[in-house]
Amino acid sequence: MTDSNRTSASTGYAANVEHGTPVGHPTPAGEPPNSEQPDLFPGARPPVAPASGDAALLQAVGRLILAWGHLERTTADKVSAMRESFGDVRTVGGRTRPTIQKLLAELRALVAMRDRHDQDALAVIATIDGTLQRTAQFRQLIIDGAQRATGKILDCRDIKNCPIEIGLREIEREATSLDRICAQIVEL
Repeated sequence: MTDSNRTSASTGYAANVEHGTPVGHPTPAGEPPNSEQPDLFPGARPPVAPASGDAALLQAVGRLILAWGHLERTTADKVSAMRESFGDVRTVGGRTRPTIQKLLAELRALVAMRDRHDQDALAVIATIDGTLQRTAQFRQLIIDGAQRATGKILDCRDIKNCPIEIGLREIEREATSLDRICAQIVEL
């Protein structure tokens, strides 16, 4: 945007305009690359694509993370549907997204309100809660501590900086466990 004096609307400085688009200073879009600029990251190498053996491991890590997000969404939807059936129209979490532990606590309370004598559903929620605490620690170890993927092993470091090797099968087992828990929550 320029006025009749060909000054930039944002800075007030004169700017060259070609076909209605500012070029040159202060807009670097039209300038040729400056060869005088120093290399900001000397010795940096472009990223390398993962080895074919690492691809399955990285896919399993991605699946675990997506399964956790699906679990959170499924639990929030279930809590929302149960609230609505009780006549409560509040959204889950309001302004902030609640943790999975808070969602499970609310789900437990809603199930107890629906039928105080349904001990089976409360036992399922208690089992889910215990499993999710362990899975949450596992997920956090992978997210925060992953160092390197080699073949079918993910090298991690825990909170005490101790090396831990996690196999592809373990990650797949946890992702499958999260899928099973999603199905259990839907059935409550």
